[in-house]
Amino acid sequence: MQLRQMRFARIDGTEVLVEVKSEAEAKAAIKELRHKKKEVALLKRRIGKQEVRARRTIQRAEDAAAREARRRGLFATLRRVSRAFTKKDALPDIDAIRRDLEKTDEILHNIESCIIQLEGRLLG
Repeated sequence: MQLRQMRFARIDGTEVLVEVKSEAEAKAAIKELRHKKKEVALLKRRIGKQEVRARRTIQRAEDAAAREARRRGLFATLRRVSRAFTKKDALPDIDAIRRDLEKTDEILHNIESCIIQLEGRLLG
């Protein structure tokens, strides 16, 4: 996950750090953070769609394996033997996708927290 650089804020892992020295910089940082929030939300949606596709792929593979296991006879046995020596495509890693989703959720939460803190300083 590669995000663009920001002038006033920095994202380290899931931690969001903002450094401003004036009110004008704080307003610009808020705009920057809101834009970054939209960018991360788009990334989250993309990862969510990827998770759905991965789940479908795994379900289809499991269904195909179950259908193949139920088949009987000489040709089914020969098919199973021939497929034992073919290279199989690796199934997607749903746990890694889930971790990416959790990471984007945490980044979104931290961005929102920074926006609220900056707005509070501007009001006070």
